[in-house]
Amino acid sequence: MKRFIPHPSPIFFLLFLFTFHFSPNTSVAQDIDISNGNVFDGEPYIAVNPTNTQNMVIAWMGFVFNSGTGLTIKVKSSFNGGATWSNAVNMPHLRPTFKSADVSMTFDASGNLFLSYIDYRQSPDSGGVYVCKSTNGGLNWSAPVLAIDGLSDGNKLPIDRPWIAVNNAGDKIFVTSKPPSWVSPPNRPYMAHSENGGANFFPWRYIDTTGFLVGNILAQPMPAPAYSGNNFFVMYPSYLPSQSIYPKYILASSSNNGASFAYYTAIASNICTANGGADSAKLGYKLLTDPSNQNHLGFIFPCGSTDFDIYFIESFDAGVNWTSPVRVNDDAVNNGVMQDMMWGDFDLNGDLVITWRDRRNAAGTGYATASEFYAAFRCHDSANFFPNFHLSDSLVAYNNILSQSGNDFMGVCLRNDTLSAAWGSTRDGSLDIWFTRMKATNGCVSNVSLVSSESQFISVFPNPSDGKSTVRTNSGDAIEKIIVSDMSGKKIMEKKYFSTEANIDLTELPHGIFLLTVFSEGKSFTQKIIH
Repeated sequence: MKRFIPHPSPIFFLLFLFTFHFSPNTSVAQDIDISNGNVFDGEPYIAVNPTNTQNMVIAWMGFVFNSGTGLTIKVKSSFNGGATWSNAVNMPHLRPTFKSADVSMTFDASGNLFLSYIDYRQSPDSGGVYVCKSTNGGLNWSAPVLAIDGLSDGNKLPIDRPWIAVNNAGDKIFVTSKPPSWVSPPNRPYMAHSENGGANFFPWRYIDTTGFLVGNILAQPMPAPAYSGNNFFVMYPSYLPSQSIYPKYILASSSNNGASFAYYTAIASNICTANGGADSAKLGYKLLTDPSNQNHLGFIFPCGSTDFDIYFIESFDAGVNWTSPVRVNDDAVNNGVMQDMMWGDFDLNGDLVITWRDRRNAAGTGYATASEFYAAFRCHDSANFFPNFHLSDSLVAYNNILSQSGNDFMGVCLRNDTLSAAWGSTRDGSLDIWFTRMKATNGCVSNVSLVSSESQFISVFPNPSDGKSTVRTNSGDAIEKIIVSDMSGKKIMEKKYFSTEANIDLTELPHGIFLLTVFSEGKSFTQKIIH
């Protein structure tokens, strides 16, 4: 749906919507053009299959000629770590006059992929938020199922910027949304859910409630959902002086599928304010859950007065209490450089990556300057981020399409310390979807390098291991040797092989995280395994 950029207030910056958009930039990275479009391809979402990390899927909002409506959700899949991609699958329109936008995706623990998107017509208004399912890594999809009807709340149109969250079993699906930009406040955040894998959805409900209302000022109260353990979480903005003199981010937590919520204040402060100079900045926020600790939540948000920086807070008690904000971007403070379009992800063992659009290497300040994309990495056992590094490979000159609708979001996934990212770039004059894949070279280190495009990767499964796992080379080359080390790099065991697949036995080792270094054809590859 058409993107809405919240209007900054001297009082409150938290009203800005959650944006998703990313572009890699490192001195050794080579970005890959996924969409190769001639007109418009924007707002990509990336998901990586937990049962096969070589299977990744990118979906985005793209333009299709001779389609009647133009905008369609396109999906491409890779089964070799992004070296090659399938032909684009176009998600179906529910009516010939509809157009699609605002895609999001997530895998369950068994490798089933769920996708939500808007299919709608703005005038006269009709359509809704729909959910589809793929059981083969994004190549084929079930028929769309209506999750939220656009006409189900009077003239509020509760179908903008839907996000999807799914439990590990894939039977409980949650979709959140809000009204679009042209609907005047007061507006509220929405949630609908399914308990049968998306076959049908219960009627939607409001997420906010008395004492924890969004209020009458914020036009775009976008809810950011996540699921962990048996709990569904949503972060949303609030500013109602009768509730609090401060603007807030409020976390809603439910253990009964959204039938009721407990509410906690994550931030209550006027320090994150916009002074009216936000330009067209894409200022969103992202709620993260840590797979290694169901009580560990993270929240990324932009904050600033003279410029915008990326900040991170976290909770270790399922959202009841939150840490003080940590500034993630490490350029000079108050230098006028604007950071926006943040995203992030936790790895299986709690390592963390945060990405964003950055202008520190451009001439000038503000939004309309050349940009690239940066990232920061934090090890699971550390409170500090390593130095920022380039994610994209080019400083791209500003193009005015970037201030228009449909370029608000980017995405990143972190699996086995391998970072996979997709974003929109105007480097060739049109907005295309680009992709890169990078790996931490030795577990939790600051040196991040590009994973080779020849698909010379290893697969380890199951991971986490029950003591016995299989190691396979995806290139077909023979494994010559495997060394198992602890996280300090101390060698624990070594074994020689001569096959493309090898079995490793960790049953005699204590439970924990280990490094597998696999030697093949004169090269070595290191990957974590959890035992």
